[in-house]
Amino acid sequence: MLTNRPVIVPASSEVNLANLAEDNDAWLTIDGQVGEPLKKGDHVLCRRSDHAVHLIRPPKLLFFDVLREKLKWGER
Repeated sequence: MLTNRPVIVPASSEVNLANLAEDNDAWLTIDGQVGEPLKKGDHVLCRRSDHAVHLIRPPKLLFFDVLREKLKWGER
């Protein structure tokens, strides 16, 4: 959906989401994975983890190269 927008908050923030309406059609989707429906009374607390994740990437692969390939920029 193009109506979804990222939210950026300071690392020290805690974001608490609550689905209070019984007829609310709310879903939790994290990092593009399969969503999970939220039911009345559910709470989601988002905060910085105490653990770090170290990511690796090929040394010659640049961000815009990935976009160009995925979005097929420059192809006819």
